[in-house]
Amino acid sequence: MNKLEDITKALPQSQFTEIFPRLEGFIKGSDRCIIVLDDDPTGCQTLHGIPVLFRWNLDILAREMLNGTPLFFLMTNSRSMTEDNAVALYREIGHLIKEASEKTGRAFSIISRSDSTLRGHYPAEPDALQFLYDQSPVHCIIPAFFQGGRYTIGDEHYVQTGDLLVPASQTPSAEDKVFGFSHSNLKKWVEEKTSGRISHERVFSFGLEELRIKGPDYVGQKLSELDPGAVVVVNAAEQNDLDIFALGALKAEDKGAILLYRTAASFLNSFGAIQPRKPLEGKEISSGSVSGGLFIVGSYVPRSTMQVEHLIGQEGIHPLELEVRRLLLDSSEDYIDETIKLVDNHIKDGRHVLLYTSRELVYTDDSAENLAIGKTVSDSLVTISREIRNTPAFIVAKGGITSHDIASKGLRIQRAMVAGQALPGVPVLVPDDRPDLRYIVFPGNVGENDALSILFNKLKTP
Repeated sequence: MNKLEDITKALPQSQFTEIFPRLEGFIKGSDRCIIVLDDDPTGCQTLHGIPVLFRWNLDILAREMLNGTPLFFLMTNSRSMTEDNAVALYREIGHLIKEASEKTGRAFSIISRSDSTLRGHYPAEPDALQFLYDQSPVHCIIPAFFQGGRYTIGDEHYVQTGDLLVPASQTPSAEDKVFGFSHSNLKKWVEEKTSGRISHERVFSFGLEELRIKGPDYVGQKLSELDPGAVVVVNAAEQNDLDIFALGALKAEDKGAILLYRTAASFLNSFGAIQPRKPLEGKEISSGSVSGGLFIVGSYVPRSTMQVEHLIGQEGIHPLELEVRRLLLDSSEDYIDETIKLVDNHIKDGRHVLLYTSRELVYTDDSAENLAIGKTVSDSLVTISREIRNTPAFIVAKGGITSHDIASKGLRIQRAMVAGQALPGVPVLVPDDRPDLRYIVFPGNVGENDALSILFNKLKTP
């Protein structure tokens, strides 16, 4: 294990540091619409001023394609689904995109935004969109997410833990019961995820030396030369690396290259020419209400557990544990009703509540059953968030699937704008129909041990 500076110190400095203004000019002059299919609501965690849709139809998509923003999100929540259901949803969305494109006359680029620690339905989701194109698109694999400490260097994907960079295959994410993997070398990861259909030897990669010395023209030329259906790995250790690749990719698309992107959040800033901003101030993310606030934590990854333990120790927080094994019993309805009353009373009396699922991981050897267990837990959290009668001063949902379900089913948000970030990598959504609400999406694997506590203190003292 190494520190970032130890791994990157021998790399050349970029010869193309003034790329962003060129990206802005390209995006402004383009008639192409960028559509992000996000497998949970955390993909907007580096952006601001961008719409996110939890509901859509043909007319809604057509309207968004014409509204002038560089990109917009469709929240698919597909990581909570079986692969078959995720594929069916992607195909349904693909048909709507095709119709909306024909209706508006707008061309489109698609980004399949997925987890920065390599979990998700790959290659099934991008493969489901192949019918949109005259030939198989080139898949561009870009899991870099700098605000969350995700870097790809020498084709190896790293997750920053403290001061150290840990290969992704050595993190808890690699042991995911549904989306686990054994390789953090992205070429070998592609071979693993395609069950050997695409050998690691056939995966092309853009190294940091090539990006920084040869620049966007080289990127565009290489992308245009690749065979249909090829897979490309993009190395990135800072935003400028992605800027260089993005400009080359946009130029290649403009000349007819067919590209489909499987990325984490940081690439969206480059591809949409949206500069990252500093986190919002406390007064911008708090309603100022005298009611209590509400944290809802469904994520069970070790980082979330450590953050929950730290938050429990903060003065003014009232923890309520939701026992997962009780939620799986037939008699769980009474238990949920009891929890709703407790949460409601605390919020009404101005007490801040931490509602979190028990930290013991309940699972089986069947991935479909594990998804079903996760759905039961998420449905219970949704019911609680929907049935409480007193409006919290703030709502923080931790975990991708949890935050999607709370937003779409609990709060019934249909469209929202990204106001910015509460902390690095932690987006704040403002629903169109409830502009006074600040809904904060806290990804499960983002932040150090004290991150929830830092956010809590920022919210309660704006």
